[in-house]
Amino acid sequence: MLAWVGLVVPEFVRIPGPEACYGAGNVVEAHNACVGNPQIPFTANLVDLDGSRTGFQAGPLFQVYLFCGIVELLTSFPKFRNISNKPNLTLQNAGDYRLGLNFLPQDPEKQKEMKLKELKNGRLAMLAFGGAVTQATLSGNGFPWLYARTENGAAGLSSSLKPTASSSFAAGKVAHAQGRVARQAGYKMSAAVPFLPMSPALEGVAGEEEGFDPMGFSLAVDIRWLREAELKHGRVCMLATVGWITTDLGMRVPGEPFQVSTIDAHDALVKYGTMPHMLVWLGLLETFGFLALTNMFDGKTDRKPGDFGLRMLYPTDAKGQREMQLKELRNGRLAMLAFSGIATSGVLTGDTWPFFATAPERRQACSSSRLCGATTAAPRAFAAATARRAMETSKSMPFLPKPQNLAGLPGCETEFDPLGFSDTFDVKWLRESELKHGRVCMLATLGFVAEQYVQFPGMTGAEDALNAIYTAPASATLALVFVAGYIESSIYGGKMTMLDMFEGDGAKRAPGDLDFGKQFLPKDAAEAYNLKLKELSNGRLAMLAFAGMVHHNLVVKGPLFPIIPDGWTGPQGSWNLDSVAGGLNSYQAGE
Repeated sequence: MLAWVGLVVPEFVRIPGPEACYGAGNVVEAHNACVGNPQIPFTANLVDLDGSRTGFQAGPLFQVYLFCGIVELLTSFPKFRNISNKPNLTLQNAGDYRLGLNFLPQDPEKQKEMKLKELKNGRLAMLAFGGAVTQATLSGNGFPWLYARTENGAAGLSSSLKPTASSSFAAGKVAHAQGRVARQAGYKMSAAVPFLPMSPALEGVAGEEEGFDPMGFSLAVDIRWLREAELKHGRVCMLATVGWITTDLGMRVPGEPFQVSTIDAHDALVKYGTMPHMLVWLGLLETFGFLALTNMFDGKTDRKPGDFGLRMLYPTDAKGQREMQLKELRNGRLAMLAFSGIATSGVLTGDTWPFFATAPERRQACSSSRLCGATTAAPRAFAAATARRAMETSKSMPFLPKPQNLAGLPGCETEFDPLGFSDTFDVKWLRESELKHGRVCMLATLGFVAEQYVQFPGMTGAEDALNAIYTAPASATLALVFVAGYIESSIYGGKMTMLDMFEGDGAKRAPGDLDFGKQFLPKDAAEAYNLKLKELSNGRLAMLAFAGMVHHNLVVKGPLFPIIPDGWTGPQGSWNLDSVAGGLNSYQAGE
């Protein structure tokens, strides 16, 4: 946690010291400069027998190393060695240096919770620090360690990761001048993932316009090898997709062994003995591909990734060739996704293309295929159960599967959970949140409309309800916040999270039941259920309505009524709010 903070803070604040170390352009250069060049890592300056300097100089990092060693000897080491007057290392005293105990809560449960937070934050910090160091090493830049284009357009791992004997972070030593030029040039963002920078290794290859490499593979692996693999997999999947659909439509190679379903084809060919022959011929083609690839890497040919010299139907002009390469790349990517979906749908439904989930039961043609997982009786039963569940679709959204965890709740008849939240989170907690937001929005909708015409005594009216927060007295606003906070914090007995709200005594409580207004509920169970369903539906409608009212006032820059005010010229500049966020949105900040 301290190390990660130490990576970021020097980008904004520096302590005084030698310029070579304390004025480095980024953390990687700072580490290399602060280590110095001692013969033995982390040692003090050496002196020859005659008193002359050896020429080797240790940097100030040695002092940090020495300080950490002293702290380690005085704290953890006695525990490891079980030295007298020091307790042996246990799970209870691990990490306990008797420091900051006055900040620990007095309640043992709170102390346990605080220790758990420290443990989780520490684990997260270890991952964050590893990623930050890797990013800083690869990019050669400071926080936030984004990749940048240099003036000469150099790209790829080989141009920035050349090991040197004198660098302890050899893989990340980049010249300070290069980093400064990159920072001044700015960052070129990816068109496909606009919140991430584009990898410079993509420049010059087909598809660079999209800049899609969110994981940064092209910075760690040669882009030529990656593109070769991508094109190969794309071509195979284009053929596989066409082959799967063709066989599902009834076309077969002549011969009794080939008259099987597409899912069973793999096992049938293995049993028939055809698969080894196919592997031999494909292996021969793969050998030629490997030779072409190695010669390209060695610079013996000017071959481009995926080019096997086939020129039939290939354009002769450069523009047409690039367009054809881009089409093949995109169709190959689509085919990889399509084949994955086809194989999954075929196994789950047991049906042929286009895999509409209309069959009441799974087809038996797939029951013996290893592709279905049918090697034992248990996997067969699991696959059949999975197929039956896949057949059940939501009533409100028939192109999506039926939610499995909504039974017993008001509104479960519609089977509406398109994002599958009920499969991940506690459905009671979700319903509690939905009812609470719905109730608040029903009140807010009523208040939003009434504000334009009616005010409480002592309150200043605002024609535009969005301005009511500015016209209301500060005391009234604070009182409202206090009351709402008190209700929120006290009504659940301190149990507000998904993990504990419906544990213990809370398990008996129905979602949304605050023990308030029950006398108004009908005695008849069916009527009470109908009333709960009405509240749920009206709450959902109120959430949408309130969002629409707020948006309307922002667009027309006026009150809710009339809906279209006189003289309104259009929604141009609707979000130019008189605030920092509004200024940033309209690019007016600082003007």
